[in-house]
Amino acid sequence: MLTILSIDVALGAVCCAAWFAQFFNVTLNPFELVSLGLTVWIIYTADHLMDARKIKHRASTSNHRFHQRYFSILAAALIVTVICDGLLILFIRREVFHAGIVLLMAVILYLCFNRRIGILKEPFIAILYCAGILLPALSISGVSVMANAWLVIIAFFATVLINVILFSWFNYEADKRDGGRSLVALLGLTISKRLLYILFTVQSILLFCIAYQGVMISVLLMTMNGLLLLLFIRDDFFRGKESYRLLGDMIFLFPIISFF
Repeated sequence: MLTILSIDVALGAVCCAAWFAQFFNVTLNPFELVSLGLTVWIIYTADHLMDARKIKHRASTSNHRFHQRYFSILAAALIVTVICDGLLILFIRREVFHAGIVLLMAVILYLCFNRRIGILKEPFIAILYCAGILLPALSISGVSVMANAWLVIIAFFATVLINVILFSWFNYEADKRDGGRSLVALLGLTISKRLLYILFTVQSILLFCIAYQGVMISVLLMTMNGLLLLLFIRDDFFRGKESYRLLGDMIFLFPIISFF
């Protein structure tokens, strides 16, 4: 249920945002973290509801079926959450608020045109997710990002991108039946598989370079990507099971280990 309702995604975003705040030596207040979690939940739920509404038959995935069945309840919960998030915004710092407005514009554009951007859908989702996580820390720190920090940011973005494409990979058959326009549905399984191999290879090089900067950072990123690699190479086992989504989302909770 946590996965279907995208609660695990929201919690993962909060954990990663707190992790990057620690990485950039800044402190986020509770209002900023809660607002981020609510915002991520709003975006994912709105996206799922829009997809569920556009599917005229019974959806092929349990996620979209749930949003079809409880559309009115979830839509009402979405409105209440937007109001609560709007109130929380009053308590976040001005720098975060201004950066958030820019990101909000990009999110609105995505929600309006997500069915028309084709193979750019997954990269766009990864960019928005990473921007939301990095935005609080970077807007508060007010310092330029060093080259070594950029390696970590790029590796994290690659992790998110691999995660999103993998989900489309597992949902390939369902997307084809429901008229989905994911990257994998448009490119096909063969080309998508090659793309994932390339991404994992590039990621391995990045993680090798990051390993020189800090044990905790490299171990966390390697563990996160190791689980994604396991899902990929054992796709025959996980395909058709909802466990892949739980495991794929769970990796973004791993950064909480760095606080102990």
